[in-house]
Amino acid sequence: MIPEEAKLEILKKRAAGQTWTGIANWLKETFGIEVHRTTIQRCHDREVLAQDGISISLDDNPADNVKTRITLDKKVATFKGEAALWKKLYQQAIKDSAKKEIITDAIMDLAPSFNKIPLKNYSKPSGKFRGEHEQTVIAPLTDTHVGEAVFKEQMMGLNTYDFDVFNQRLYGWANQVLNLVNYRRNIAPVNDLIVPMLGDMISGDIHEELARSNIANCMEQMIRGANLIAQALMFLAPHFETIKVPCVVGNHGRMTRKPPMKDKYLDWDYMLYQWVATFCKNQDNLVFEIPKSYLHIFSVYDHNILIMHGDSVSGAGSNASITGAISKLRGVLQYKENMDEEEIRFDSAMIGHFHRIDEIDIGTGELHICGTMKGPDEFALQRLHAATKPKHLVTYWHPKYGYIGKEVIYLDRYADPTTKDSMFNDFLPDNWSSAIKTNSEITV
Repeated sequence: MIPEEAKLEILKKRAAGQTWTGIANWLKETFGIEVHRTTIQRCHDREVLAQDGISISLDDNPADNVKTRITLDKKVATFKGEAALWKKLYQQAIKDSAKKEIITDAIMDLAPSFNKIPLKNYSKPSGKFRGEHEQTVIAPLTDTHVGEAVFKEQMMGLNTYDFDVFNQRLYGWANQVLNLVNYRRNIAPVNDLIVPMLGDMISGDIHEELARSNIANCMEQMIRGANLIAQALMFLAPHFETIKVPCVVGNHGRMTRKPPMKDKYLDWDYMLYQWVATFCKNQDNLVFEIPKSYLHIFSVYDHNILIMHGDSVSGAGSNASITGAISKLRGVLQYKENMDEEEIRFDSAMIGHFHRIDEIDIGTGELHICGTMKGPDEFALQRLHAATKPKHLVTYWHPKYGYIGKEVIYLDRYADPTTKDSMFNDFLPDNWSSAIKTNSEITV
């Protein structure tokens, strides 16, 4: 006698292509009963017919009922066809996933990287203003739009942007982050730095006019951007015990015309992050987090911070639309907690996308809009959007009080067309690995 609880599993196993003998062995292992394979087949056939509303008794012989037998054979053929289809789709999915992973694995294993730089020693602050606890600095890097051209003559002199301007602003950003940290060290130890990279690191070609006016194609934007950003992180690396670099992709680096829902990580931002991590892999105190999810949560002390690019927020970046999106996101993440799995909780959030510095109270903490390195462009000017200066955010975090303050780095001051002294090395030979030898000496 086959148990009732086993009948549905028999249908599933047969639909998945398992043999009658295999199912018989499963019944013996699971329920401790020995059933002949022909008995299992008759049970399976009765269950299939029962699902279609056809009744058949134990004494009936399907061969005596031609109509019933034809119905049964059609149903069995359908199950076999569906099983073959799903097996094919599964194998294709495995193959596609392997192709996606093999590229990043090869880059990480085979590409050269910068030489390791020894850490610098910093003495703890002394005096009556000395803080009792160490602090952590979070300095997001976002919306760099490497490779985009913003023309000064089309902007009434408001802004200009190209590879050299990006390089100078990145160099200024790295130096200013270090200056602010060293200034902070007068009142409290600062051992750790977190640099969330929030997407739109390259200009991309998602719009026809970008594809036409960009300085370089997406691959060159990606590798030149990765080369320069890696140098910026290596510049900062010896000044901290640990630098954590959590990353999420934006929308400008996508490889499809329409925003994808599946495989959103298949993005030039993702490749840039992987190359940055590869260039810096010898630096032990640089720790990268490069998830495939479009959002990510990292912790500073006991405070959880959500990062995402921000392109999933509708409403042109108004405070109401952003707080509404955060409330909806909390509801979505609540689903996992209701499934008795590990809770996903965030207290604060950091996003890019909207090219401005802003701070919004979300109840459990703050949501920070973290600025842009590019600054205003022709689109913002013609649409009469707010033309905010290129600037980035630096925030301070305390182990007891959480978020305790911020600074703004104004990047427009770091763009002097008459000099190339305050820049990282942007030389990129035909053989990319040779760039590591050329750029290996980084002034710290």
